[in-house]
Amino acid sequence: MTSKRNYGKIVHEGQGGFLNPPTHPEHEYCVHSTYGDTFWISLSSAAESEWLNAATKARAKGILNRWQPLPIEHPDVKQWIHQILGYFRNCYQSASGSWQAGELRILKAGDDPLPVDLHAGIHLIRKYYPEYQPTASDWNAAYWGTKVSA
Repeated sequence: MTSKRNYGKIVHEGQGGFLNPPTHPEHEYCVHSTYGDTFWISLSSAAESEWLNAATKARAKGILNRWQPLPIEHPDVKQWIHQILGYFRNCYQSASGSWQAGELRILKAGDDPLPVDLHAGIHLIRKYYPEYQPTASDWNAAYWGTKVSA
């Protein structure tokens, strides 16, 4: 039997999705504990949870499964791509094969370049847009934070 502390509800407050593409439901929704203030988790964490009650887990999965990404050519997606490339500017998969943020390999000036498929930003973009191939113009337009107008 599932304990009351394992019950959650979908709430209209984003959590855990600041790097997700435009319109992704984690910008708008997360899961909060129903009984007390014991947890706040992203929809993805809820959907993958082994301890959350089945109904809440299913609702989180349903929201994620119904989401339709904008086309890759959409200006908001292009902007997102440039921000992701900027955020992960010099970050690559760890030598052990991990994509965990704390384990990424950070290249310094003068380091030999690594294959583009090992770039953390490319890895994240391809999670949503598997067909994505970076262009020189994408790398040149990469930034993080507020875009500076030309």
